[in-house]
Amino acid sequence: MSAADRPDRHPQDWYVEQTWTIRALMQMVDFDQHATIWDPCCGLGTIPTAFSVAGFNAVGTDLVDRWSNDPRRLFMGEHDFLGQQVHLMERMARLNIVSNPPYGYAPDIAERCVRRALMMADGFVCALLPIRWRASEKRYPLFAEQHPPRFILEFCDRPSMPPGDALGHRDPASGKLTAWKRGKTDYAWYVWDTRTPTRDTITRIIPPRTAEQKKIDRDFDLRRVGVLPQLELAA
Repeated sequence: MSAADRPDRHPQDWYVEQTWTIRALMQMVDFDQHATIWDPCCGLGTIPTAFSVAGFNAVGTDLVDRWSNDPRRLFMGEHDFLGQQVHLMERMARLNIVSNPPYGYAPDIAERCVRRALMMADGFVCALLPIRWRASEKRYPLFAEQHPPRFILEFCDRPSMPPGDALGHRDPASGKLTAWKRGKTDYAWYVWDTRTPTRDTITRIIPPRTAEQKKIDRDFDLRRVGVLPQLELAA
């Protein structure tokens, strides 16, 4: 059975990361403040929004328009990142590509997204993917021979990645919202620096958050996506 046939998965692998996962990346990777950040699988715009709030020039595109009500006007339209059409973002100088790419709904789709990004970016390529993604014979050439990552940044906390069409779901017994309640999969940021290719990958650990911080982070994103009453967005 393919991932696309599994009833418990979104058919296009649309899973929504929390803002704290992008903040953790920004704390551990030295992004050029004058560079452009492009998320070609932006979903509801978590990654472009987090970078924009931090002062970066950041935009997003996606195969499907899920973010047309973007208050910051960061959405650059529908675009098939793996298709034949060229997007104007591909012509940007100082381009970083940061994304939570689809993982399982088509064969090798995450690797194809990473390889495409490595062809386009002249800065960092950062992909948020399960830690088990690197444990693959098929991807040995990518990791060990052709494009070893500069960093693999592993989360101590398991990020929760609910389907984008289930953010408002509630537990039938308690009536409480279930989105971003707890993670079930170990994730990491895979980080390539196209300016300085390396043969040796450095693995680092993203520290765990406190229980209080987890509540703050979850509340922030539930309000950001409109599941809870909206408040003014803060950095």
